[in-house]
Amino acid sequence: MESDSVIYGLLGRIHLLMRRVSNRITDVEYMRINKDYAREVVRLAMDTGNPELAELCSRLRGAMELDTPVAKDDAKTDRSGPGLLARLRTARPEATDPTRRYVGSLR
Repeated sequence: MESDSVIYGLLGRIHLLMRRVSNRITDVEYMRINKDYAREVVRLAMDTGNPELAELCSRLRGAMELDTPVAKDDAKTDRSGPGLLARLRTARPEATDPTRRYVGSLR
């Protein structure tokens, strides 16, 4: 794994190019912490067809070791429930108070 300064440099350049090429905003800090998010951003960047983004993404894959498989011990054991986005998009009928309605879901 590369040093943090190299990884942050790559993430910053990818963030900038994603904003220019596809008008997408990414979270650099979250990308550094969450490899799943980083993989998804790399996938979206590769879909743009921009050669500079493709080169940066291949360097990021190596720097963050994104292509290595997740070990069974590191993976969550309970994957039977809905994913994070599905849980956030569903309304919570038990939350009728307006201040609690949006806690844990998208607004």
